[in-house]
Amino acid sequence: LLKNYKPFQGPKGLTLYDLFKKFDKTWALTNKSSTKYGRTSPDRTYEDAVKRRHDPWNFLFIAGMWFQDLFNYDFRRTEMCIIPYATQQGEISFCAYNTGIGWRKIIENMHKNATVAEWYRTHGKHDIYAKGKKVDLDSYEHSLKIDAEDAARVRHLEHDIPLTAAEEDRIRRKKAYEEQAKVRAIYEELVLKKLQPAVVQIGTVEDIAKAIPADFANAPVTPASASGNGNGQASDNGNGVAKTREPEKAARAVAGG
Repeated sequence: LLKNYKPFQGPKGLTLYDLFKKFDKTWALTNKSSTKYGRTSPDRTYEDAVKRRHDPWNFLFIAGMWFQDLFNYDFRRTEMCIIPYATQQGEISFCAYNTGIGWRKIIENMHKNATVAEWYRTHGKHDIYAKGKKVDLDSYEHSLKIDAEDAARVRHLEHDIPLTAAEEDRIRRKKAYEEQAKVRAIYEELVLKKLQPAVVQIGTVEDIAKAIPADFANAPVTPASASGNGNGQASDNGNGVAKTREPEKAARAVAGG
């Protein structure tokens, strides 16, 4: 108030001294404010009321906001406020009185150009150039010069921090998908009582490579003596070498024997 108050342009009877008295009367800045301007406590008298009303001036602070457009602002947060908002009609609409978002829709419908369907019916749909569709131009000649060094430059990522909005959105969607999968697994386990598949580690790639030769089809087979143990696994062919069946050869080859 003091910042915008101009004493020489103020109304008669509201000098700078009167303005300071108004502050003293309103906020009791001095000790004798109640006796000078009248008491406001329950024990006030008629003389106190006369003193209070002897001053013809009073403070009225109006706090307001101007919304540049009603399309980019959400009135739902201010439905219970007492701040007046100016509309395109030059009106002052209290958002709490006019139910906030409902008033916004009324004003938008009054000043809208057309719906998408109405616009398409009047002007038709515009062409969409995507998926390699060629743009019909009268001439494809241009004076654009591209720096070969800049065009060949590749961005090397030294960290996993996103540098663009698209990367941030991609990481955000990935994290949301992973969290949803975790919640789904917990729900299936605790609520649906669905058994989760157990993960069994059978070994590393190096262990498997050691166990299986690269060319196990031609792997050497260790001969066994023809002991004739009666279980049908080996038989003597007369030359002292055990005749091993093909499945047994493959089994020993896979085992690396």
